[in-house]
Parts: sequence; structure tokens; C-alpha cells
Amino acid sequence: MIFSMNKLYTSLLSIGLFLQAGQLTAQETVPLPYWKDVNIVEVNKQPPRTSFMSYHTPEAAVTHNYENSKHYYLLNGTWKFYFVDRYKDLPTDITSPTADTSIWTDIQVPGNWELQRHGEAFYVNQPFEFATWNPVAPLLPEENPVGVYRRDIEIPADWLNRDIFLHLAGAKSGVYVYINGKEVGYSEDSKDPAEFLINPYLQAGTNVLTLKIFRWSTGSWLECQDFLRMSGIERDVFIWSQPKTAIKDFRIVSTLGDTYQDGIFKLGVDIANSQPSAKDVKVNYQLLTAKGTIVTTGSYTVRLEPFGS
Repeated sequence: MIFSMNKLYTSLLSIGLFLQAGQLTAQETVPLPYWKDVNIVEVNKQPPRTSFMSYHTPEAAVTHNYENSKHYYLLNGTWKFYFVDRYKDLPTDITSPTADTSIWTDIQVPGNWELQRHGEAFYVNQPFEFATWNPVAPLLPEENPVGVYRRDIEIPADWLNRDIFLHLAGAKSGVYVYINGKEVGYSEDSKDPAEFLINPYLQAGTNVLTLKIFRWSTGSWLECQDFLRMSGIERDVFIWSQPKTAIKDFRIVSTLGDTYQDGIFKLGVDIANSQPSAKDVKVNYQLLTAKGTIVTTGSYTVRLEPFGS
């Protein structure tokens, strides 16, 4: 009888250990949200590039003013805004295009939400405002404030056959992007621009753009500086478009010759073709003085294979 009870106890103990191990294994396979995952700093984001705009005429381009491009649509202004002090308090349907925004407040973009009566700004020198004592990277507080921004956007009809991008010039810290309730991507490099190709998520007519921003993310561990710690959309937000075959980036190197009298001009251009067929394109450039006088020109023909080939 004692032997049987011992066997029963041993069996139950083994089952308990097995169940506990099974539960731990199940928990370990649950992926971390992006803002907690130190291995994820971006999702579905375009590669970084030189700052430039696509213009419809050379005359508009030489103004260097984005507002003079008909392919530029600034989204600054009044947005709807929903704020919680803890991310777990967010409604489950907060990013749905049918979510009721009647109880949301208005907020100005760009602008830190702490300066618009949401949450609290912190000033610290070298410590982290969320871990002033005994910081343990990459852990973050569970009471992590979240601000959700929303507004409608209308896509111009002459953009529909072009590549359309959303540009966030600066937003802090972990930013989720949604269009019409579908997740577009994520970024937590809060002091640099983030761009997303949004064509697959758009529909004809009105579209709902939603940004869900976590005050702190794993990227916050790289942002400890002697400044006032605040959150939200800190710089311009806009959408812009390009032809399906277009310049994606360029690099200019200008140095002086050995006599310091003449300049050496080097230009590198990256061109992408997002169409399903190959294209022969001509790349032209002009180097102008500050007064608009042409210094030199060039022209090259390039064959571009279709995207993904």
C-alpha cells in the first residue's frame, strides 16, 4: 500500500511537472509585441533615403518647396485623439475604421501630447524617465501610455496609378500604422523619418489613417539625453506619390581638385521599377548655379527589370 501511494505521488508529480513545462513552452512561443521586442525596430518600412520630393515640372522642382508639388499632400492640422495611461486600457477596436470617435478629443499635429494636456512631461539628465533607478534593458514598464491618432484622407484621382507613400518625419516612440483598420507597419526610430508604401491598403474615396503610438519602446533605451522627455508626432506628416518607375534615392559627392579652383561632381542615382514589365528609361540631370545657370548636364539610358524579378 505504501508502495502504491508512492507510485501515485510520483506519477502525479511527473504529470504536474509535464503540465508546467507545457505551459511554459506555450508561453515562450507567444511573440512579443513590436514595442517590447528588442529584435524589431521596424516592420514594412521603406529603406532610408535622401530627402527629396517628386515634382511635375522642372520649374516647380527648382523652388525646393514641397508645397509646389502636386504630388504632395500635407496631413498636419487637427486630428482625433484617444489617450490612455496604460496600454492595457485601450479598447480592442481602437484601430477599426468604424470605431466611435465621438468621445475622442482633438489634437494638433505636429505637437507633443504632453503639451496638449495628455500625460506628463519628464525632465531627467542621464537616467531613463521610465527607469530612473536600476534600469534593466530591454524591460519596459507595463504602465506604458499610448496615444491613438486618427484622420480621414482623400487620395487624389491622378495618384491612383502611382506609388503612394506615407511619410512620418518624426514620431516618438513606437509607432503602429493602420489604414482602413489594416496594419501597414511599425517604426521606433523616432528621430528619423519613417516611410511606408500604402497602395495595398487604400480604397477608392475616403480612407481612414490611424497611428497608435506607445510612449516607450525598446528604442527608448537609445534615447537617453539631457532633454525634456515627451511623446507623440513631433514633425510633419504627409503623403506623396511617384510614378511606378522613379528615382528612389541619390547620392552627390562634390569635392575640390588639387588646385582648389575646380570642383569634382559625382552623382549616383537609384531607380526602381514597380511595374510588372521591364522598362527602358532615360535619366537626365542638370547642375545649376544658385542663379539658375546650367553648369553641366548628362543623360543615360537604363533598362529596368520588373519589380521582384
